[in-house]
Amino acid sequence: MNTAAIHYTLENIDNLRHLLCLVREFFTETGMLPAEIAYHGRRLRYDPVAANAVIKGALDEDAYIGRNSLE
Repeated sequence: MNTAAIHYTLENIDNLRHLLCLVREFFTETGMLPAEIAYHGRRLRYDPVAANAVIKGALDEDAYIGRNSLE
């Protein structure tokens, strides 16, 4: 299988919700979802269902991080 990786470094991201909104926008434009994201130095699995819950305010950042930490 051929694989590729794209890495972005984003500055001035105030909270996880903002990062997840950017990921969702990227998906809307490209149809691609990341396998993982990094937030404040922590590697996280990207879970689109839980991400949507964070964006809507139904799940807080700490719960998302706890459920999806890769460390």
